[in-house]
Amino acid sequence: MRAGDHARVAEIWHEGWHDAHDGLVPDALSRLRTPDAFRKAVPKLTRPVRVGLTEGGIGGFVAWQDDGIDYLFLARAVRGTGLAQALMARAEAEIAAAGHTVARIDHVEGNARAARFYAREGWRRIGHEDERWPETGDSIGGWRSILLEKRL
Repeated sequence: MRAGDHARVAEIWHEGWHDAHDGLVPDALSRLRTPDAFRKAVPKLTRPVRVGLTEGGIGGFVAWQDDGIDYLFLARAVRGTGLAQALMARAEAEIAAAGHTVARIDHVEGNARAARFYAREGWRRIGHEDERWPETGDSIGGWRSILLEKRL
């Protein structure tokens, strides 16, 4: 990802995060996920990030660290086009090239679209984790993340 990509990646991340999480995580957490919060977060990403290009420009991105895929988000307009599969394949290949034989990812419980996508792509559920984020200095509630893995 280049510095010139930051604004578009932040837009996609904001839109995709809310599509994937709103109604499934505490409202207080969703309110913290503003466009400005994502604009500030993108330049601070220290993990590999790859963008997926479409005729209209950047349509999505994937980011990972070690064996864990942290972010996979697409603009609404390009969902269902195969871009998610291409980005996932790129991350999986780079994780494998780094010597890992298993990759990991998670999604918020209740995100049926993500669950269907990961199942189609060969990911299997290995458990769950109860999450609590004290971003405001106080606990703002919790949710469950579904943990998945895939042999590479």
